[in-house]
Amino acid sequence: GLDFNRNFSTPEDQIHAFREQVKLAVELNMPLFVHEREAHNELVKVLDEAGAGPLPPIVVHCFTGTKVEAMEYIQRGYYIGFTGTICKKERGAPLREMLPSIPLERIMVETDAPFMGFKKGRKSSEPADCIEVARKLAE
Repeated sequence: GLDFNRNFSTPEDQIHAFREQVKLAVELNMPLFVHEREAHNELVKVLDEAGAGPLPPIVVHCFTGTKVEAMEYIQRGYYIGFTGTICKKERGAPLREMLPSIPLERIMVETDAPFMGFKKGRKSSEPADCIEVARKLAE
């Protein structure tokens, strides 16, 4: 995927690597579990340029974007992964507000374990925390 927030490598290097990963997924007809942070337009562009054939199933994992971005992903047939961020009072508010607009069959529950801890007193998360994420999604 593409992460233009942390930029552990240059956007150009990320785009090159992502293009190659998409090509491989298309060639092998394997699903794409895609990380995207502050790189929506570039991610969509790479996927649009992936070739003439259909793309495999795509999950935009650990989604923290805008409602407009989420709706574009949904219109393209992608799945949206929500993590414990949705459980956070302030950071999760925009995500919770967009939930009614997202078809239930396009929502995936995840934690991004061991990263992105959301429970008080813990800096990490674990797969069992999916229960808390699902509860918040169900509210």
